[in-house]
Amino acid sequence: MKDKIILITGNGSFANAMIERLLKTEVKKIIVFNRNEFFKVQTERKFKNKRLLCLLADITKYSDMINITAGVDYCIHTAALKHVKACEEQPLPCFETNIFGTANVIEACINNGVEKLVCLSTDKAANPTTTYGVSKLAGERIIAGIDNKDTTITMTRYGNVAGSSGSVIPHFKGLRDKGEALTLTDPEMTRFYIPIEKAVDSVIYALEKGIHKDLVIYKGKSATVQMIADCISDKQVVTGAVKTEKNDEALLTKNELNHSIEDEDFYIVNENYDYIDKFDEPLTSDNAPRYTMEELKELIDGC
Repeated sequence: MKDKIILITGNGSFANAMIERLLKTEVKKIIVFNRNEFFKVQTERKFKNKRLLCLLADITKYSDMINITAGVDYCIHTAALKHVKACEEQPLPCFETNIFGTANVIEACINNGVEKLVCLSTDKAANPTTTYGVSKLAGERIIAGIDNKDTTITMTRYGNVAGSSGSVIPHFKGLRDKGEALTLTDPEMTRFYIPIEKAVDSVIYALEKGIHKDLVIYKGKSATVQMIADCISDKQVVTGAVKTEKNDEALLTKNELNHSIEDEDFYIVNENYDYIDKFDEPLTSDNAPRYTMEELKELIDGC
């Protein structure tokens, strides 16, 4: 990535972790943007680096995207509406941002000759039951339908990033710090959890080694909601699952696994890879390797 100009859409927890990683390399410039002035100023003050340019822009406006991608070598698309409950309550803004905004980013990158584009997805896109999951799957399918020779477009997919804003771990910690009981919907519900450093590793892998339409998945571990809660506080109350919640999440479907190759840390899925007929079931948070309590405590304490 030496001497490359890298654009990051969105300015959340992941974007900040990616900026921190990239500033340790010899990239020429990092451009990051979102539509919130507060986050722009906050990021500028946090890093104070001449190679970082923070801007205001909106992925739902194609005019913004075509202007901001001009001269960019690599683009990392992180901008999205991610809160499951909020997306259920207001599906139209979710679709506008996660589907049509993603299409704007892709089209602008192609039209401006961006060399590589990595789009972040989620385990909730595999067999989706929520508005958020459906919107992210639609983004994946847009990429799968693009036959383009100039811009290499890849994707990453992973579960919950431990400590990311709005996620369960900081929510539970906030309740604990206020002396309130942790609210568990279903204690036996399982989810994938990934350290933010491994999410960054997934994107770096996709940038450096991915070919067009690759879906890169880090081989993460899972935990029950009860395990997460037990690492944070003994004061707990069970409220019951909401209607759109699943007992587990699929990280990869059976069909995707059978169109994959793998190395020590990643599955790499591409519908153009030969069907291997090796896997009989999907990879879910129920059948995936499980964190030990010691590993989970270390992960949570590091958030």
